[in-house]
Amino acid sequence: MVAPLEQPAPHATLEQDQRDAATATENSGRDHGAADIADADPGEAICAPGSAPSVTSRISVQKVCSLVGKFNKFKRDLVEEIGFGGMLGIKMLAKLNLKFSAWLMERVDVESSTLKIDEQRVLQIQDHDVQKVFSLPCGTRSICPDTTEPSEACKEFMRASAYLSKGAHSLKAAEAYLLRDDINGDSSNVQIDCFKIAFVIFVVGHLLAPSTKHDYITIDFWAALNDISQIKEFNWCAYVLEHLNRAVGKLKTDIRNRNITVHLVGCHLFLQVFYLDNLDLGPLSKTKDHLPRISLFDYESVKKMIEVITSNVDGDTSFAGASVLLAQSTNTTQLLPCYEAASLKLDKKISPTISD
Repeated sequence: MVAPLEQPAPHATLEQDQRDAATATENSGRDHGAADIADADPGEAICAPGSAPSVTSRISVQKVCSLVGKFNKFKRDLVEEIGFGGMLGIKMLAKLNLKFSAWLMERVDVESSTLKIDEQRVLQIQDHDVQKVFSLPCGTRSICPDTTEPSEACKEFMRASAYLSKGAHSLKAAEAYLLRDDINGDSSNVQIDCFKIAFVIFVVGHLLAPSTKHDYITIDFWAALNDISQIKEFNWCAYVLEHLNRAVGKLKTDIRNRNITVHLVGCHLFLQVFYLDNLDLGPLSKTKDHLPRISLFDYESVKKMIEVITSNVDGDTSFAGASVLLAQSTNTTQLLPCYEAASLKLDKKISPTISD
């Protein structure tokens, strides 16, 4: 159970909490600061005494990369068949900067679907942006929790999961099915469909819409799995954004209540890649002619990009030290996605500061 601080502030922000924590740390003589939140291992509590808030997340790029690294060509082809091939090219990100994720999530306006850094730097977030980052299916059918009579493949996956004493909602059960040696060219159609179902459950639970639960997922997308041949017809990009928007609301509530622990849910990795990919970082910027975008972002390059845009003034940590590749008319509210205006830059440029 998360305990609130004694004096809730109605307009609290993560930066304010970090300043308060720095003051408390200085007074106590302990050398622990808000920077400890950065580069946290996914799912690992990193709050030191005197620091507030600690930031945690169950998102795990490592588990996804480790799993797909064990796939042979046959299994990789099955993943490609359902339109989730973008998951196969994700680089191993040993750590995620959770402080950076929280900073970005605070600046998402759910109502307008924008990431607002300041009045001049506003990025529209749309379904196709998720598609460009992950190459997920972006079909016309909405994913809803409504369930119909489960298909034979769904029933078989449930039976197999129950046999493992973990249940269909277990990410470990999905992983176990994906690593089965008997999934090959001689497998039945039901077994092949079960593999595809297990893969979607695994990547949604660990990456695309992680929750606060350890190794378990709330499957609110059974309807989209009922007929595997139609999985590409569903809008998985909108699904990712829907869960991210809920996560943003949760984060803002946690900060407003001054909770001592902030649990990041949703795919905040998308926000990191989307934001960094929209910045003018000179030689650090990624080439724009490659999809999915996530495949270009390895641990070292992400770390360097974040270092360049990070500044710390009077206890406030900011990641706003670069112009965005965005054209915006001051006379209208029109926002052009950076992918359509990559050669246009804002006149105002903030000098980047290299963090220690």
